[in-house]
Amino acid sequence: MSSHRNSSMTQTNWDLIRDAAGSTPTSQASLEEVARRSWPAIYAFIRASGRSPDDATELTQGFICDVFLSRHLLEKADQSRGRFRTLVMGSVRNYLADMHRRKTATTRRPKHGSIGRLDDLAERTSEPAGIPALTPEAAFNSRYVASIIRATTERLQRTLLEQGDEAGWEIFRLRVLQPSLEGTAASYDEIAPRFGLGKGACAAKLLLVKRRFAAMLMEELRATVDDPADLHSEVADLLALLSR
Repeated sequence: MSSHRNSSMTQTNWDLIRDAAGSTPTSQASLEEVARRSWPAIYAFIRASGRSPDDATELTQGFICDVFLSRHLLEKADQSRGRFRTLVMGSVRNYLADMHRRKTATTRRPKHGSIGRLDDLAERTSEPAGIPALTPEAAFNSRYVASIIRATTERLQRTLLEQGDEAGWEIFRLRVLQPSLEGTAASYDEIAPRFGLGKGACAAKLLLVKRRFAAMLMEELRATVDDPADLHSEVADLLALLSR
């Protein structure tokens, strides 16, 4: 049980989805994790469909409550029928069409059960500046793949810190994550003295951590697909996102 909980906090995979759809002691936590991971991509699809930020937030919450819970979307997920994100994107598209027909924008709450962090998820939804307009499908895929990268980063951080390798995590954060987020990287001259390492040792440690990150990322991708062809597609989407 403990190992599953640790996995569910770091990976969106079919074991997690099946647990979320079940009635185990960890199902509620798994359901919240699937919703947390799916929220940014669902919001991005709805926002790119022309809705305002407030409407997109409300509709995303409505989808999570109405479709994830009331219509038991996760119970319909079938690993043999393709990628989970394809199921979610199609369900969002159908939900928006249904909402348009019904001409309603009321916030929905599930009749049975709830996801405790929905309001927190809505508050954390952000829209990075300077990104060109995307189609709803491209926006969904971009945010979904970004969530996989973020999940892998969280897993890497936790693993390194649990193993006492704070230096490895900090070097990775300062040399890889910080440049991607802020556009500037700390130099080895700045980093090395903090951990009593030479510049060469810092570079060697970073290489090992980057390889570890890459291995974890592939594990994450393999855990979300069943067909090898889908894995190639996931990697292509990932590389396209990183190239932007």
